[in-house]
Amino acid sequence: MKIGKTKRWLLGVLCAGSLGMPVVQAQEPAPGIVGKSGWLFYRYELSDTPDEAATDASLGLIQRFNKVLSANGVSMAVVMVPLKMRIYAEHLPDSIKVNDYMRGNYARMSQLLQAAQVSVIDLNTAFLNTPKRNSDTPLFFRLDTHWTQTGAMLAAKTIKAGINTNPKLKAALEATPEESFEIVVGTRKRPSQGRDLVEQLPPNSLTFAPEQIAPVSVIRARPPKEDLLGNRAPLGLTLVGSSYSRDWTGFADALRYVLQRDILAIGIGADQGSWVGMESYLRDDAFQTKAPRMLIWEMPERDMRAPPDFRFRDARYVSNNTEWLLRASAWVQTSCKVSAATATVLPVGLGASVVNAKRDSVSTGPTSDKEFIDIRFDKPIGQLDYLAARVVTDGSKSMILEGSGPGVTTRRFTMDVAGDDAAHAFKTPLPSNGSGFTKLRIFPGKNNSFVIQGLQVCRQPEDILK
Repeated sequence: MKIGKTKRWLLGVLCAGSLGMPVVQAQEPAPGIVGKSGWLFYRYELSDTPDEAATDASLGLIQRFNKVLSANGVSMAVVMVPLKMRIYAEHLPDSIKVNDYMRGNYARMSQLLQAAQVSVIDLNTAFLNTPKRNSDTPLFFRLDTHWTQTGAMLAAKTIKAGINTNPKLKAALEATPEESFEIVVGTRKRPSQGRDLVEQLPPNSLTFAPEQIAPVSVIRARPPKEDLLGNRAPLGLTLVGSSYSRDWTGFADALRYVLQRDILAIGIGADQGSWVGMESYLRDDAFQTKAPRMLIWEMPERDMRAPPDFRFRDARYVSNNTEWLLRASAWVQTSCKVSAATATVLPVGLGASVVNAKRDSVSTGPTSDKEFIDIRFDKPIGQLDYLAARVVTDGSKSMILEGSGPGVTTRRFTMDVAGDDAAHAFKTPLPSNGSGFTKLRIFPGKNNSFVIQGLQVCRQPEDILK
């Protein structure tokens, strides 16, 4: 169903569309800004010193997360996509200027991360200084927030150069088997799908014809390497990013070509945000069965002021900052450091049958939405403790966990599960508002079968929050 431009703008103003930034009121300016020479810009790139506190909260989380990854054998490179407004400031309307904060914030953030031993690839300097910035194939689309294939390729080459000068990243790359990729550039231009800013303009704005681009493809020069049984080695490189990392931008393919390595590429829409995207990857089998040697985390610079507790997101994607870090860290741990607390399945509910239940496991089914498993902890669960197990669900895509205990407020958590009748890792901290839960009730939902096995309480590193 097609909708008129006025209605599209109202939806964009109320929801900030797929760009996923703050919900604004109808009387506020439209998210799209018409600049000079047919260039459009995104209003939410505008920032100033009041955004520094939220930005620094994001930086602190990244610093601690990097420390956890490094301790578990994963090297991370942070790649911030620079503001289009800064890179093409000359095309902004006269009424909008890049202020001092916007001008220097990329360098400020990079310096703070690097001082905390986080590897940062500086795209901002590369984008400002390249001759291609003012070529007939610019680095960003005129009508879209995203980079063009030219920008994506420059980003990939800059990442490669950054890896080569970083001993830790270089070692991780060299430990990853090479693959052979070729690049093919089409001779016939076609309309680009990049025009999200056109949808963010106010009513009665000018119309803009689609930009024309030459299609670029990256293909394997040779079949992937396989063992005698036809199995491929797990990919040693992972790209977790925003919509800038989605297939249509060409960024992931540019990395494959420049690095001559295959990569697992995950691009998450801005409506969910970088933090949800990273956590989703960590709990996936792709990470849990074989973590990569190198993790490239691409984040738009503008999103750095939106940590997990950013209140303008959809409520289901908002999280306490510390709790995000504890969840992410739990998923990263490669082994269980046993906690002083122990967990025991109680002989009630789905654990009542001695045939189906043991001290650390339950195997049952079918289950209904109201049925539950009760777990008792012999001492309150601490902030750094997390529950670990293997879980099989056949049906339900989520489980509800309800923590309780003397002197603490009962709290419910919802955990996504696969529901595919296969065993998957299950790791979760159980944060409370007091001394810690002593009881956990799990509602597995409606399933043909449900299994939880190897239940134990593990302990995170003592310095994770420092």
